[in-house]
Amino acid sequence: MSAPTKDLYIELAQQIYVRLAARVYGTLAGTDERKPDPAALAAYSFKLANAFEQAASQTDRAKAAAEVASKAAVKVGDVDLSGMFAPPRKP
Repeated sequence: MSAPTKDLYIELAQQIYVRLAARVYGTLAGTDERKPDPAALAAYSFKLANAFEQAASQTDRAKAAAEVASKAAVKVGDVDLSGMFAPPRKP
């Protein structure tokens, strides 16, 4: 059995969360400053991951890849299949 594939979006948010938590809780550990709620930090990590993915989709490279994929895709509406369902012609 293979391991389930991890969603890259969740993996990115997790990496952001771990790094933010290390900075926030590591640097504020010895001070009297109020620390943010871990759940709020996790939600913020997902917002940052979402913003990163949106920005990445707007790069020139991503737009070019989307254009290539669009040109290579078969549009079912453009394919004429009527000849396949017509009764066979008698010679």
